[in-house]
Amino acid sequence: MKTVLHITEAFGGGIQTALCSYVRSTAEDPIRHLLFARKRKQDDIDLAFEELFSEVQTVDGSLLTFFKNARKAVLQTQPDIIHLHSSFAGFLGRYLPKGNAKIVYTPHCYAFERRDISPSIQRIYMTLETLGLSRIDLVAGCSKRECELALELGAKKAIHLNNYAEIDSISFTSGTAPKPNTHGPFNVVVVGRISPQKDPAFLLDTLINLQLYPEGRHVTLHWLGGGPPEMEKPLLDAGIKVSGMIPHTQLMQRLNDADLYLHTAAWEGMPLTLLEAAKLNVPMVLRIIGATQNLHYPFMVSTPEAMAKQIVNFCRRPDHPDYQQSLEAINATFSAEKQRAALNTIYGN
Repeated sequence: MKTVLHITEAFGGGIQTALCSYVRSTAEDPIRHLLFARKRKQDDIDLAFEELFSEVQTVDGSLLTFFKNARKAVLQTQPDIIHLHSSFAGFLGRYLPKGNAKIVYTPHCYAFERRDISPSIQRIYMTLETLGLSRIDLVAGCSKRECELALELGAKKAIHLNNYAEIDSISFTSGTAPKPNTHGPFNVVVVGRISPQKDPAFLLDTLINLQLYPEGRHVTLHWLGGGPPEMEKPLLDAGIKVSGMIPHTQLMQRLNDADLYLHTAAWEGMPLTLLEAAKLNVPMVLRIIGATQNLHYPFMVSTPEAMAKQIVNFCRRPDHPDYQQSLEAINATFSAEKQRAALNTIYGN
């Protein structure tokens, strides 16, 4: 039995979902998963994670408090594997007492990939990623690009640890045929916290271009998520329906009811909402960014104009077989079986 201590400074959204999936996909393997996480006010924690992990410890407060308590957790548990998640935990974790443990680091999107900071700040973040990197035994990147970036930074080794989406509710129709709506109106959704990362301006520009086509009259745009009032207001003013932050189960039901999913984010690790949409067989149009560029998915765009055109093409032929075939390929690539195999390789089982 190997003990893995997961340490994360950010335990909301995708990281929470990813860590829970690691536990589930290796449930039949001799691995004992422990969790040490910092709770932040902005993190949405609504999954029943405490029953999954063998032990859970959470802390509030500053990064210094987080580091001190993480150090205590390592000394108390003496894990075989220390698995660091997110850039802050990845940096601080390099200075934890290692002993005989193997240190694994999953960035879940490097901080220097952000596009809402200046080039000089990006360079600082990139430099910080190289400090103490020799103490990291392996980078488990959640996308192929993340692995490539790790090796460019000087990592000893990088292995792709694919995310996967697990849809729990039996009321969802994952694995079945596409939605039957072929005449509209069409329910088109974006999912996530409204933030610079998710790039609501890209969606607003997409809507402007969509309104140039007659098909635009048959589309209702929904943003499933919420954010600061000053970021929600432009969306609402443009006629986009904003749900506000909702529980994950309700979010999945709303996503399941959608006709088309749009991914507009400017940067990501490997977005789990994309994989959840694919698992629910919701056709998708994806923005080309580092995390998605290696997906070989046919409905990908780099501009709002191109995204609007793809929405129009969907309205004209929502039953096109390429949508279903592409979703099946995504689901085969990002599966629980492949994640389990990757984790066993990473942890040395």
